[in-house]
Amino acid sequence: MGNAEPPESMADGYGRQQRAVQAERVVMTLMTVPAASIAGMVFSLVVSFALPIGLFIYAKKKLGAKAAPFFIGCGVFFVMVVMLEAAIHRIVFQLAGEALTGSVILYAVYGGLMAALFEETGRYIAMRFLVKPMDFPNAFMYGAGHGGVEAMLLCGVASISNIVSAVMINSGTMSAQLASLDAEKAADTAAALSALWTTPSLTFFAGGVERLLAVVLHVSLSILVFQSIRKKSRKDLLNAYLFHFVIDSLAVLLSAVASVWVVELVVALVTGGAVLMAKYACMEE
Repeated sequence: MGNAEPPESMADGYGRQQRAVQAERVVMTLMTVPAASIAGMVFSLVVSFALPIGLFIYAKKKLGAKAAPFFIGCGVFFVMVVMLEAAIHRIVFQLAGEALTGSVILYAVYGGLMAALFEETGRYIAMRFLVKPMDFPNAFMYGAGHGGVEAMLLCGVASISNIVSAVMINSGTMSAQLASLDAEKAADTAAALSALWTTPSLTFFAGGVERLLAVVLHVSLSILVFQSIRKKSRKDLLNAYLFHFVIDSLAVLLSAVASVWVVELVVALVTGGAVLMAKYACMEE
């Protein structure tokens, strides 16, 4: 005799129907992503990729910089931040994660210190030993690479993902995909996607503004570090560490109590200070 499948019980059939109904309800919760939000995503995407490329062309054509410092900056960011700093974060959060996340001030100070330590140390090592010749155009080019790859990885990739998801939601493609999932997975996915239509549209522009300021900051800090090497000035190097620490720490602290645009305003003011400091360092003999 063959092994016949037992007939489906009424409870099983009812449970399957209920899961189907739940999945359908989840799909119905998807709302249209506003056009203004998509415009903000596109703006952030363009800034993340067009700005570094534009600065690369400017430094190459107008300043006479070599191409290599741009890619050295990209590589140093990847090694110092994506690999080394991230590895230290994993260890620290395993040992003292609750203490850090339980205090905004402690978390902000820790984040600022780590960012300044790894990025400015990497910047100094690269300019001291890798970037040749070490002059203003190549320092500018290095900063464009360091800040540019950060913009592409942190904001550009996220913007691409957001745009694709928004288009799929508005076209109905996402609903069809969610309908094929079980209710729990569909609910989790819908909850994650809900930020695309519940977040104020202007907020999606903030990512591009933040990356614009960050690239300007990285170029300014690169010039400060270059001047510290050229003049054998510890002051300029310490200023680079200080500005990086302050801007990262303030961003975390203010994010807990203020709107994203207040944060960007403060970041813009501190970045302006870094630009002026770099300009002053260039004027000093």
